[in-house]
Amino acid sequence: MLDVSKSVTLSDDLKERKKESLNALLKNKEIHDFVMSNHVPKSAISDGWAELLNFEEDSKKCMHCRGIQDCQKVTKGVRTMLDYDGNTISLVMKYCHYGKEKEQEQLILSHFVYNNISRNLALSDFHHNQFIENMNRLSPTNKLTIAKMLDYLNAPFGKGFYLYGDSGSGKTVLMAALMNQLAKRGYDVGIMHFPSFLIDIKNSFSSNDQSFMRVILDVPYLMIDGLGEENITSWSRDEILLTILNYRDINRLPTFITSMFRLGELDDVYSIRRDASEMLRAGKIRAKISTMCEEMQIERLKS
Repeated sequence: MLDVSKSVTLSDDLKERKKESLNALLKNKEIHDFVMSNHVPKSAISDGWAELLNFEEDSKKCMHCRGIQDCQKVTKGVRTMLDYDGNTISLVMKYCHYGKEKEQEQLILSHFVYNNISRNLALSDFHHNQFIENMNRLSPTNKLTIAKMLDYLNAPFGKGFYLYGDSGSGKTVLMAALMNQLAKRGYDVGIMHFPSFLIDIKNSFSSNDQSFMRVILDVPYLMIDGLGEENITSWSRDEILLTILNYRDINRLPTFITSMFRLGELDDVYSIRRDASEMLRAGKIRAKISTMCEEMQIERLKS
């Protein structure tokens, strides 16, 4: 195909302006380094005038950038870069430093097949968690908990964890960071705030779309957050929670739970009435979790 831009005869005035423009472009350090490292001849530089101009214009938008939030481009985190194939100069799109971070985040989030809490929680970095960063200040209880989590990451199989602690102790962020680390390693995970999940289930009745329930059942690694904080009914306990636990236990799918309550306190938490039948039903929840999870405690980090 004929390249019209290279076949049109330029006037003497335009030729002079092109020459001045190319001289100015070659003073740009990135362009100069590109030309020198690729041994680009003058003819190719002249033919690539438009590409060099576009590169410089795009580069100016990146000069004072401090992050994705400051990016002035439509496609944030992407830079126009120069390429030379031995004959012609062309432009290629590549992620910048900040864009690569965004790309990595998107890759991690792609492994969160369910998340009804927040994107930021899913991106909690395990190795930058407050407990990991303050190992020398941890209580014996916290040291044991962190050690078990690190061991699990080395061999992510078998039982999950039942992590309990006071409100604000950091258990949710810590467990989400564990899910994040699994996602970084390519495993599909899910994080579910159980009280919110029940609301979603109820809202789905009108649309008859409960496809997310199947996702919850089958996700390879599932975190259930806030167990015992929901509005407990026989429906939520027996038809939803016990169904999830039974299915995942039968299929040997690791399940991780956070709660304000000790495992032994769940009999009282899940007893709607104080009679033998209710205590038996509540006991099923506790017994099932005890077979699926190792109970661990997290204590608030002391200042």
